[in-house]
Amino acid sequence: MRVVLIAGWNEAAKYMRTLIDGRNGNKGLAGLGFDCTVFPDGHDSLRDRVDRFASFLDALYIREPGAFPIATIGYSAGGLVNRGFLRAYPHRAREIAATVQIAAPNGGLMTRYVAMPLKLAFIPNHVLFDMDVESDYMRWLNDIGGRWVKDWDNPKKKRWIVDDGAWIAPPDHRILQIGGRMPRYHDQSDGVVMVESASLHNRLPTTWIEDDRANHLNLGAVSNPLAFLARGFRSDDRIWPRCVELTAKFLRSEAVP
Repeated sequence: MRVVLIAGWNEAAKYMRTLIDGRNGNKGLAGLGFDCTVFPDGHDSLRDRVDRFASFLDALYIREPGAFPIATIGYSAGGLVNRGFLRAYPHRAREIAATVQIAAPNGGLMTRYVAMPLKLAFIPNHVLFDMDVESDYMRWLNDIGGRWVKDWDNPKKKRWIVDDGAWIAPPDHRILQIGGRMPRYHDQSDGVVMVESASLHNRLPTTWIEDDRANHLNLGAVSNPLAFLARGFRSDDRIWPRCVELTAKFLRSEAVP
């Protein structure tokens, strides 16, 4: 099966190669028999990125029509791109055999807590704000808005709840979110994405990796000193092989825990 991988926000597409090539004796998707391609990164907005992804698939079809239908894997913001493609081009859903998301914030991020540190670090943040819970992109993707409620663990903070009736995917489309739950955060987030955002409040099929090393599933920001120091990202081999295993099982139509 041809698989197209989509990187996250502020992340070079080359970092998806770990999932493809493997590392330190751990197999990636290529070693498990999948034919993988990486969607080129860019600095465009998420909605523009969705359209660019559609053009990318057009070019791929011209070169290799026999590769279709393909599977897509989107990490973090990349998961909002591959699901966004299904939202923007439902008539093309037949081109996608399966959609996998890894640590995707399907309900959005509360960017109010990170805006200032990012500004001080001179990190481009327009795509991050596309992922904000109240952004036009998230309202478009889910076809619905949401509301703020008091955090049940910290009354001084609020959490965002997506309203009922959120759009998930075209009917009968095979889609899976692989999310992280960290015990140090009481299994409420992967350090970046809240569990209710990842699974759209259990509306989207989700399997969980529970581990204190599952910090945003340990794929992104490992080359960013600010993220490394502030969030404790580690470039180790504890989590990503589990993402590969779960992805391979799903794409092979095997049962996923």
